[in-house]
Amino acid sequence: MKRVILVGFMGCGKSTLGKKLAKRLSIPFLDSDEEIEKGVLMSVGEIFGAHGESRFREIETEFIETLFDEGDFVLATGGGMPCFNKNMESLNKLGTSFYLERSPKELAHRLRNAKTQRPLISGLSDEDLLSFIEEKLSEREEAYKQATFVLSREEQTPEHIESLILLLQKG
Repeated sequence: MKRVILVGFMGCGKSTLGKKLAKRLSIPFLDSDEEIEKGVLMSVGEIFGAHGESRFREIETEFIETLFDEGDFVLATGGGMPCFNKNMESLNKLGTSFYLERSPKELAHRLRNAKTQRPLISGLSDEDLLSFIEEKLSEREEAYKQATFVLSREEQTPEHIESLILLLQKG
């Protein structure tokens, strides 16, 4: 069974890489935030606003549990999903996980133009954005690094991930 889980900080490229990888492997692509939005008929921002972050994190955990009944897929998780409620442990049981590692400066550059779409960073100045990323990344990296594979920037290609999956299947 091919279940590929991409984890990492917001803006690291999980969805972009996930779509390419799913196409290459001919399996469905799932974005956890999009799937949650469809399930509760609210945007992530609306969930945060109406119910708070802790309720959103509970919904993420509930969503992971539903995936154990699914077949093959590539999943792009929300940036915080692996860091709460022992979710990283569950994600590793669910499939093969890959941490897409990026530097705080690169993440800040990538997120600068997307601030309005992300509840945790909307309204932050560029300087505050970098500080926020550095702080959150240091908190979250312990969970991210529990992934089956930690990928450097150069290793974050559909071809490389597919080769690692094939190695695991042979192993």
